[in-house]
Amino acid sequence: MPADWRTTEPLVGREGELERLLIAAGVADPEARGGVLLSGDAGIGKTRLLRELATRAADDGHRVLVGHCLDLGDSAIPFQPFAEVLAALDDPSRKALSDALPPLGPLMWGAANGTGVDRGELFASVVAALELLASSQPVLVLVEDAHWADTSTRHLIRYVLSQRYDGAVRFVISYRSDDLHRRHPLRADVAEWSRLPGVQRLDLGPLADDEVRALVRSRATASIDATGLAAIVRRAEGNAFIAEELVDVDDKNGPLPPTLADLLLVRLDRLDDGGRQVVRAVACAGAEVDDDLLAAVVNLPPDTLEDGVRAALDHRILSRTSNDGYAFRHALLAEVVRDDLLPAERRRFHKAYAEALAGRGDSADVARHAFEAGMAEMAFTASVRAADRARRVGGHDEAAQHYERALSVASAAPPGTDLVDLVVATSEALTASGYVRRAAGVVDDYLQDGAATLSDTERARLLVAYGTATVLGDRDAEAAQAVEHAFALVPEQPTALRASLEAVAAHVAGAQRRHDDAMRWATQAMTLGQRLGLSRVVDEAAATKARVRALRGDDPAGDERRFREVAETARASGNVVTELRAHQHLAFLYHDRGDLDAATAEFLTTMQAAEKAGRRWAPYGFDGRFFAALTAYLRGRWDLVEELCDVSALRPPAVHAGSLESVQLLVAAARGDTTVLPRARRLRDSFWHRDIALAIHSGTAAIDLAPDVASAQAWHDDLVASLVTDWGGRRVPARLRMGALLAGRYADAAPHVSASERSAFVERAAQLRVDADRAVEERGPFGPEGEAWGRRLDAEILRVRWTAGEDLGLPVMLEAWRGATGAFAKLGHVYEEARSTSRLSSVLHAAGDIAGAKQVASAAHETAVSLGAEPLVRQLEQLAGATAVAGGRTAVPQASAGEKPLTAREREVLDHLVEGRTNGEIATLLFISTKTVSVHVSNILAKLGAATRTEAAAIARRQRA
Repeated sequence: MPADWRTTEPLVGREGELERLLIAAGVADPEARGGVLLSGDAGIGKTRLLRELATRAADDGHRVLVGHCLDLGDSAIPFQPFAEVLAALDDPSRKALSDALPPLGPLMWGAANGTGVDRGELFASVVAALELLASSQPVLVLVEDAHWADTSTRHLIRYVLSQRYDGAVRFVISYRSDDLHRRHPLRADVAEWSRLPGVQRLDLGPLADDEVRALVRSRATASIDATGLAAIVRRAEGNAFIAEELVDVDDKNGPLPPTLADLLLVRLDRLDDGGRQVVRAVACAGAEVDDDLLAAVVNLPPDTLEDGVRAALDHRILSRTSNDGYAFRHALLAEVVRDDLLPAERRRFHKAYAEALAGRGDSADVARHAFEAGMAEMAFTASVRAADRARRVGGHDEAAQHYERALSVASAAPPGTDLVDLVVATSEALTASGYVRRAAGVVDDYLQDGAATLSDTERARLLVAYGTATVLGDRDAEAAQAVEHAFALVPEQPTALRASLEAVAAHVAGAQRRHDDAMRWATQAMTLGQRLGLSRVVDEAAATKARVRALRGDDPAGDERRFREVAETARASGNVVTELRAHQHLAFLYHDRGDLDAATAEFLTTMQAAEKAGRRWAPYGFDGRFFAALTAYLRGRWDLVEELCDVSALRPPAVHAGSLESVQLLVAAARGDTTVLPRARRLRDSFWHRDIALAIHSGTAAIDLAPDVASAQAWHDDLVASLVTDWGGRRVPARLRMGALLAGRYADAAPHVSASERSAFVERAAQLRVDADRAVEERGPFGPEGEAWGRRLDAEILRVRWTAGEDLGLPVMLEAWRGATGAFAKLGHVYEEARSTSRLSSVLHAAGDIAGAKQVASAAHETAVSLGAEPLVRQLEQLAGATAVAGGRTAVPQASAGEKPLTAREREVLDHLVEGRTNGEIATLLFISTKTVSVHVSNILAKLGAATRTEAAAIARRQRA
C-alpha cells in the first residue's frame, strides 16, 4: 500500500459502507471473492473510504495495490492503473514477474519499444501475476477514478473482474457517478461489470447533517461557532469535500461564491505569488509532478519554489504522493484552477511540460502538452509514438485517436516521414475500432489532397488500403474500382505490394460473386505470399478460397474443415483478423445450411474472440454480435436478441447501433409495436445508405408495421430505391422476403378495396415474383432461407389472386402453404413458421378439414404466445373460434319445414356474421372473394327470412341458445 495512503484522521459517517467493503475485500470474510464498484459524486468521500479500507486490509496482512486512472483527454495511456500497480512493486517482485510473464514487460518497466504484445496474452498475464502475488498473501487491488479510464483499461478491468481466482484476489473500482452522463463510455461498462458473478455495487450518498457536523469538528483547527457550523452543513449538502473546504473559509455566514469553482479560487487567492504559480503549474500537469519536473516548468528560484510548494501543501491544495511527488488533493481543485488560467498561461505551462518531458516522459503526455502548447512538430512525433505503443498492446481506440491527431498536424512532420505509412496505419486503427467508413475516408482524403505529389507506388499502397476498407464496409463497387486502378500502377513482380494487392483483389472478387477471378487472384496471392514469407497475405487468400469454394459447392464435405484450418493457421501466426474472418465464414456456412443453432454459437464465439482482442466493433467482431442477434431472432430467442442489441450505453459507432436496432425492429414488428415506426424512419433517413443489412431489416420490419397497404408499398419502394441507388442495384436474397411481405399486405387489403384495385394488386404481386426470379438468377442459390421466402412469396401471390376472385382451387392453396410452412420449419424460423401455419390453418378450414385446422392452429398459437407476438395470437384465436363453431354444427340454425336448408358454406358465412365480421374479413378467412361472400349473405337472409345481416345473426344466436 502507498505510504501516503495511511491516515490518522478518523473516518466519519461511513461505518456501514466500510463494513460492506471489509467483507467484500476479504478482511472480514476470508471466503469472499469478486469485487466492488464504488461510486459517488465528486468529493463525496470515495478516496477517504478507500484509504480506510486499505489501511485495515494492510494491517490484516493483505497486499494492497493501488492504481489511478488519469484525466489525459485524447492522450490516454492504455492500462495506466495496472501499469502503476505493477511499477509500484519492489524490484525483486517485478523481476520475478517479468521473467515468468514476459508480456508484462511494457507495463511493468514502461518500455515503449520492442516487439508488440498480443492483447489476449497481456490480459492473461495480468491475471497470472495477481495469482502469483496472491500465493503468498491476499491481494486487494484498488483502481481509482475509473470515469477517466481509457477503452483498453476498461476492457482489462472487465477481464480481471470476470476471472475466477484460485488465490484471494479482490478488487474495488471507484468512479464518479456524477461524471457518468448519458453518453459516458463507463455507463455501459458499469452495467456489464455489475452483472459479473461476485461483483457488487456500492454507491456513496451524501453524509447526514450530524455526520457533516462531526466531520467539520474533526477537521477544524479553530473553534467554529454554531452559526458557522450550521452554514457549512447547509451549504455542503452532505459533500465531505465541500464541507472540508468550507472549514477554511473565514466568514461562514457571509457572502460566498455561488459555485464550488469560485470557492476553490478563493482558497487559491490566499497563497502568495509563488504558491499560486506552483498550483497553476501542477493543474496543467494532468498527473502528479515531482520536484525536478516542477522546477523545470516553474520559473522560480529554488527557495521561492520550495516556499510555494510548502504553502500549497499547508493550505491542503496539494498533497504528497508515494513517489515523492505532488498532486492535487482533489481532482476538482485541479479542474477549477486549470479552467481559470488565461490561454497564454496554459500554453506557456504546456510548452514547459512538453520540453521537460520530451526526453523522459510518456509519449502520450508529451503529445498532449505539445498540442496544448501549439508545438506542432513535437505533437506530431509524440502522437505517432503514442499511437504505435497503444497499437502494440491492443489499444486500437487510443491508437486511432493518436494517429488522427498526428495527421491533423501532418504538415509539421519531420523531413523523411512516410506519411503514406501513417495514413495506412490510421486507416487500420480506425477499422479495428469499428469506424470502417472513416477508415476509408482518411485514405480517400489523402489520395485526393496529395494527388499531385504521390508516386505510383505510394498511390498504389493507398489504393490497397482503400480497397481493404471499402470491401469490409460492403462497398464492393468502390473496392473493385480501387483494385483496378492499383493494378495499373503495380507491375507483376514479386513484391509485397503486389501480393497484398492480389489478396485484396481476391477478397473483392469473392464479395462480388466473381468466383473464377477470386480463385485466380487468391491462388496467385498465396503463391507469392509463400515465396516472400508474407503469412498474413497467405492467410487472407486462403480464407477467400475457402469461402468461394463453399459458395460454389465444390466440396461441401470439406468446407467446415477448411475454415477451421484457416482459423487455426491464422491464430498460430497471430493474424487475429483472418482468424475472426474464418470463424465468421464458418458461422455463415452453418447458417446457409439451415443449422441456425450452430450458426448462433459460432457467431457468438467470433464476437467473444473479437472483444478479447479489443476489436468489439471492428469487422467480423461486430458482425459476430449482429448475426448472432439475427439468428437468435430467427430461432425465437428474443431475450437473447434484446441482450445482444442493448448497446445504447456502450457507445458503439452510430451505424453499428443502428444495425442492432434494426434487428430489434423485427421483434417489434412481430409483436405489433407500431410505436417504433419513427425509429424505422430515422434509420432510413440516416443509415440506409451506410449499411445494407440495416436497410433490409428495418425496411422489412416497416413493411409489416405500416398502417395500410399504401404505406407498406412506400416502404418497399424506398427499400428497392436504396438497393439500386446506394448499393449498386443489388438483387439481394432479401428481395424474396420483401416481396412476400408486401404480397401478404396486398392479400390482407384485397377484400376491402374495389375490383380495379384488386386487379392492380394481382399485377404488382406478379411483378414481385419477376423481381425475385432475377435476384435468384443473379445472386442465387440462396439456401434454406431463400427457399422458405420463395415458397412464402408464391403462397402469398396465390392468396392475392384468390382474394381478388380467381378460382384457383383449394388443393393448390393447400400445397403452397404446406410448402411455405414446411420450409420455415426446416429453416428453424420460429415466428415465420407460426405465421405461415396460421395461413395454412385458414385454408384447411376452408377445405372442410376442421380437425386439421385446429391441430396446426393450436401449435402456432402456443408459439405466438411464447414469443409475445400479439397480432398473430389474436389472428389465431379468431381462427380457433371459427373452427370451434364450424365443428359444432348442431348449433347452427336449421331451416323451418318447407324452407331450403343452409349449405355448408352458408353455415360458415353465418358463423362469421354472428362474430360481427365484415364481408371482406369473411372473404379473407374463407379464401373466397368478397363478391362471393355477398351472394352467400343474400341467400342466408332469404332462407332465414331476415331483413338485415344483424337480424340474421340474432336469429342464429337465439336458435343456438
